[in-house]
Amino acid sequence: MKKLTFGCLLFCLATVCFGQQQDALCPRHIETPTYPPIARAAFVSGKITLTITIDADGTVKHVEAAADNPDAKMLQKFAAENLRHWTFAKPPSAPYTEVVVYDYEIDPAPPVAGATSITKVTFDLPDRVTIWTNQLPINI
Repeated sequence: MKKLTFGCLLFCLATVCFGQQQDALCPRHIETPTYPPIARAAFVSGKITLTITIDADGTVKHVEAAADNPDAKMLQKFAAENLRHWTFAKPPSAPYTEVVVYDYEIDPAPPVAGATSITKVTFDLPDRVTIWTNQLPINI
């Protein structure tokens, strides 16, 4: 009976330990991305999924873009370049891999005459960045 009780107790403790999730990786330095002017003028938007490799000191060593949005190739370039400038707190292991999604959105509302360029960036760290911009009016 003691062995069965000890076994159940050990099993319960093990499931609690293994069920814990790893702490999220914490960025130390973030470069605020911009909406590429050429993409904005061409009304290009979309989600860009980037897989990054971080070394032991928190530096981004490699950025790879997933081929999930072939229409947004120009956005991939800008997102990858932005992410190369980030640094992170020391990861739990090295090399450490993290997936970051950049979501480029253009406001579908028609532009207002005399409007200026408005771009908003929100961060849901460490793995999501949303870049939102408005349409610019076309002067004829």
